[in-house]
Amino acid sequence: MKKWLLLPVILSIIFAIGLFVIFMLIPLFMIGGGQQASAGTGSWGAGTISQIAENEIPAEFIPIYKEAAEKYGVPWNLLAAIHRIETRFSTLKPMVSKVGAEGHMQFMPCTFIGWGAPGCKGTNGKGHFSDEEKTSLELIQKYGGYGVDADGDGKADMWNVKDAIFSAAHYLAANGAANGEYEKAVFTYNQSQEYVAEVMKYATLYVEDGYKPIETVEPGKGGFVRPVEGPVTSPFGPRVHPITGEVGKPHKGVDIGCSKGTPIQAAKAGKVTFAGWQDASNPKKGYGQFIWIDHGGGYRTTYGHLSAIEVAVGQDIQIGQEIGKCGSTGGSTGPHLHFEIAINGTHVNPAPYVGLK
Repeated sequence: MKKWLLLPVILSIIFAIGLFVIFMLIPLFMIGGGQQASAGTGSWGAGTISQIAENEIPAEFIPIYKEAAEKYGVPWNLLAAIHRIETRFSTLKPMVSKVGAEGHMQFMPCTFIGWGAPGCKGTNGKGHFSDEEKTSLELIQKYGGYGVDADGDGKADMWNVKDAIFSAAHYLAANGAANGEYEKAVFTYNQSQEYVAEVMKYATLYVEDGYKPIETVEPGKGGFVRPVEGPVTSPFGPRVHPITGEVGKPHKGVDIGCSKGTPIQAAKAGKVTFAGWQDASNPKKGYGQFIWIDHGGGYRTTYGHLSAIEVAVGQDIQIGQEIGKCGSTGGSTGPHLHFEIAINGTHVNPAPYVGLK
C-alpha cells in the first residue's frame, strides 16, 4: 500500500485521540451552578436537576435559585433544600416562627438588617423595627446585614421571595458555602446538626448526580486513630437519652470516657471547619464546645463536650495532633468525648474506624 493511502487513516486516528482527550478534560473545568468545592467537602457534580426536584419544587423558584447561585457561588440545590425545610417552598403560613424568624427563608430580622442596629439590643435577634426599617437598604448597609434587593425595587424584603432567596445565598456564601464549606455554612444558619443533615439530604436528592460517592473503609483500615484512650460509655445507635430519658433516640457517635482536661487528638489529618460553642448563650446545650474537622473525600469528624479548644477554623491539623481537652460542656452528665464520623453528611459507627470495641 502506498504511503499516501495511509494518510486518511492516520488523520482519523489523530482526530479520535483528540476528541477523547477533550472529553476527558471537560469535567475538570466545568462544574456548573457554583458547585466548586474545597478539598474534602465533596460536590454535587454538574448540579443537574433530578426527577425528585422537578416533582417537588415549584417550577417558578428554580430560576431564582440558579440566579442566586450564579451570583454568590452557592449551590442552587442547597438554597432549594433550605427553602423546602424552612417554609415548604413558601406554603407554611404565617411564615413567622416562634422565635421571630420571618419570611420565605426564615431570617431573624437582626441577621437581615445587621446585629449592630440599635433595635436588636436585648431582643435575641427579633429586633424592634418598623416594617419600613425591615426593608431599609440604608440600614442594612450601615449595620452589615445580609438583606439583598434582588428585584431592584429599592427594598430588601424578607417577604419577597426573590429577595429572601438571594439574601440566604449571600448569608451562606459569607459563612463558607462559596468556598465549598457547605455543612459549616448551613450550621450557622440554624445552629443544629440535625438541621444540617436534613438540608444535605434534600440538597443531594435534588440533583441527578447525587453527592460524590466514596467507599466506606474496611474496619481498622481508614487511616484513623483513637481520639482519646478510655472506655466506650455509650455506643453508636439508638439508646435511652441520658438526660431526657427519650427511648430510641439515635446516638450519632460514640461516647468515650475520659477525665476532664485529658488531651483530645485529631483522629486523622484535615482542616478545622468549626471550633466553638454550639450555643454560646447556653453552655448546657447540645455538644457544648465542639470541633469539626474535614478530612477530605467526604469524611468529617466531630469532637463534642470539650472543656477547652486549642485550634481555630481554617487551621490544618495533623493526625494525632492535640486539638482540645476532654470535658462535660453542653448536654452532658459527666466528662467524656462525644466522637462522630460522618461520610457526605451521613453518620456512621466510628468504632471500627478507630479500633473501639
